[in-house]
Amino acid sequence: MTVFNKMVSLNISNKKAVYGFTLIELVVTIILLGIMVTTVIPRFLTSEGFAEYTYRDELIIKLRAIQLRSMQQTNNIACQTISFNSTQVGLLATITNTNTCDSDLAGDTTKVTISSSDSISFSISENLPSFSFSSMGRPVGCIAKDPCDITLTVTGSDSLSVFINEEGFIYAL
Repeated sequence: MTVFNKMVSLNISNKKAVYGFTLIELVVTIILLGIMVTTVIPRFLTSEGFAEYTYRDELIIKLRAIQLRSMQQTNNIACQTISFNSTQVGLLATITNTNTCDSDLAGDTTKVTISSSDSISFSISENLPSFSFSSMGRPVGCIAKDPCDITLTVTGSDSLSVFINEEGFIYAL
């Protein structure tokens, strides 16, 4: 045998075959899978808690759209009134070409309506029946002062709030 063949045969014979997992690795893997099964996976299989966030985000989008409509309004007629009840928030009316208010013209693009299958409700601070935005985008129509701070709350399994500060900034925490 040559020297090279002896070195190759020594290297092959000295290696140990290692197959599979150790007992510690198996136990850790089983524990991690158990934690995932009991905590993480059920959150992905149900929609509980996600509907509130969806309605909150939709409410922010619609309020900002209504605010922009009010800021772009060139007439002096104020028909951009936002109305509330426990299942709907939205624009009551808007101006038609004849300078009168028309409640059907606003449509669904400015309303957030809670589905009957969701157990969620809307509420507002100061028990306002309605409010509007000024031409500067500030909320007006509050009982205490104009402009005012308004808090809209989406209540379900989680309680989420949408805030409109007196300068008209609409945000959620």
